[in-house]
Amino acid sequence: MTFVRWLATRVGCMRRVLFWYVPIGAALIAAAVFADGFYSFIRGDTGTAVNVSPSRAQETAPRNTIAPLVVGDSLARGTGDESGLGIGGRLVDELKRRRIPTKNVVNLAINGARTADLLRQLDSRNVRVLIGQANVIIVSIGGNDLWGDNWRNVMPSDPEAVMGAVLDRVERVVKVVRGANPQARIFVIGLYNPFVSAQFGKMLTPFVNRWNAKLVERFAEDPNIVVVQTSDLFAFHDRLSFDRFHPSQEGYALIARRIADAL
Repeated sequence: MTFVRWLATRVGCMRRVLFWYVPIGAALIAAAVFADGFYSFIRGDTGTAVNVSPSRAQETAPRNTIAPLVVGDSLARGTGDESGLGIGGRLVDELKRRRIPTKNVVNLAINGARTADLLRQLDSRNVRVLIGQANVIIVSIGGNDLWGDNWRNVMPSDPEAVMGAVLDRVERVVKVVRGANPQARIFVIGLYNPFVSAQFGKMLTPFVNRWNAKLVERFAEDPNIVVVQTSDLFAFHDRLSFDRFHPSQEGYALIARRIADAL
């Protein structure tokens, strides 16, 4: 009997190993492999690129179809639009409404991104290849560099210097995008004042206008770069979302319409 009990115990242990520990171990190994592969894909480190220069993607965009791509911050991502469409999705809908052949948008924007974050993202070969496959590229960046550094609470001692430094980084972003795709139309989204109805909000409007003027001046030499003005869309009408910072569905639709009008 003792031998039988011992044998039954051994069989039970083996069953637990086969039916529980082995599958769990395999699942953990598979998860680790997937996580490593996914991280490498995000960084752009998967495999060896074939005929892809680090500075310039060789992929080409379609000729007779709009292929939009969006990079940047939460405004580019579409935060506040309950439909999830944002600028890119609403641009696609607007162009299709006008019977213009259009591919679905590729949205690479990240909530909370600043210029430094976007520059790091653009280091990825995969991202540059996707940029090379687009012919309409929407860039929204710089707002978090400005608003995120407490402009809403305390004005910087030298606003011109702050705006100049941020604008230099925005220009670097656009140069990287242009390097990856020399032919695409690039739409840089201008700033609006989300605090216009607040007690201190009207004080920010002159700086918003100054920023937008600097954007236009900085990119005036490239006919394929359009600065999309948005300030007037929010200055006289409440087109903010429930978070009182990002555009509402109507706000995004109007921005997208301005891009469509400029194509």
